[in-house]
Amino acid sequence: MTVTIKDIAKSAGVSTATVSNVLTQKKYVSSELEQRVYRAIEELGYRPNLYARSLKTNRSYTIGVHVPDIVNPFFSTSVKTIQKEANERGYQIMLYDSDSEAKTEEQNVNSMLSAHVDGIISIAPRMELSRLFEMVEVPLVIMDRPPVETDRNVAFIYADNYRGAASVADYLVEKGYERFICLAGPVGLVSNAQSRVNGFMDTLARHGVSPAQCDIRHGDFTFESGYELMKQVLEGYDPAPKPAAAFVGSDFMAWGAMEALKEKKVKIPRDMGVIGYDNIYYSSFLYPPLTTVENPSRDMALNAIRLLLDAVEDLRSLAGISVTLRSTLIVRKSC
Repeated sequence: MTVTIKDIAKSAGVSTATVSNVLTQKKYVSSELEQRVYRAIEELGYRPNLYARSLKTNRSYTIGVHVPDIVNPFFSTSVKTIQKEANERGYQIMLYDSDSEAKTEEQNVNSMLSAHVDGIISIAPRMELSRLFEMVEVPLVIMDRPPVETDRNVAFIYADNYRGAASVADYLVEKGYERFICLAGPVGLVSNAQSRVNGFMDTLARHGVSPAQCDIRHGDFTFESGYELMKQVLEGYDPAPKPAAAFVGSDFMAWGAMEALKEKKVKIPRDMGVIGYDNIYYSSFLYPPLTTVENPSRDMALNAIRLLLDAVEDLRSLAGISVTLRSTLIVRKSC
C-alpha cells in the first residue's frame, strides 16, 4: 500500500502542511515536530513521489555533475560530498565522466540538459568555458577552475593552485635542495596544471634558483604519466653529490613516480625527495607517506552544491559569485 503525506501526518500527530514543510524545508518547523515527522516517515517506509513533485514544482530535483575522471580520488571524493548533501536536501545527482575528452564532455552536458536537470556542477571542465556558457541555461557551478568574467548564471569554486605550488618551492629551498624536477600535468588543457608550474617556478626564481636547476617534463594527471615521466628522469639521474626534489603535479602522478623510483632502487627521500598535489585519501598510506598540498576537494564540493541548490530553490542568479579557498602544504616523510 502506498504511504501518503496524510498517513505520515496522522502517525506523527501533525498537519499535512507541517509534513510538507519538513520535506521541502521551505518553512521553519520546530526540532520536536521535525523529529516526529521523520520517525513516522521511517516507521511507515514513506518514499516521496518524485514525478508528482516535479509536476507540481516544475523541477526535476536532479542535479547534473560532470567529472573528467571518476577513477581519480580527487573527483570521486568531490562527487560523494555533492551526492550526500544533495540527497539530504531531497535531490539526486546525474553523474557523467568524460575521460578528460572535451568532445565527450560536450555530449554529456547535452545529455544532462535533455534530462531537464535543475542545475549543473562541472568539476575541472576540459571544454572551452565560452562553449559551456553558451550551452547551459540552468544554474551552473564550475568547480576547481579560476573565475572568468561573465554575466551568465554561473559561480566558481576554486582553490589557489599558484600559492599552493609556491609553498612547495619555499619548503624545498628551506630544506636545502639545489636541484629540482617538475613533473607537470596537462598545462595546455588544464589551467590548474599551468598555475602549479608557474607558482613553483616563479617562487624558485625568487629564491635565486636558475631555470637550469629544474628539469620540467609534461604529462597528464594519471598514475601512468607519473610513472613514465619519472622513468625518463632516472635515465640520467645521479643523486650525488646532493639529491634532487621532485614536485609532481598531482598525487595520482606522484604515486606513479614513486613506483618508478622504487623499481630502480632509488630511496625516497634519501636519493630523491617527492612532493605531490591534492592530498587524496591514500597519500598518507603510500610508503613513505607522501608530502603533498591539500587541495580542499570536500570544502569545494560542499560550497558548490550548497550554492547551486540555494540558487535553484530561491530562483537567484549565480552571476558574479566566486569562492577561493586556501591550499595547505601537508608535510610527511617523502621529502
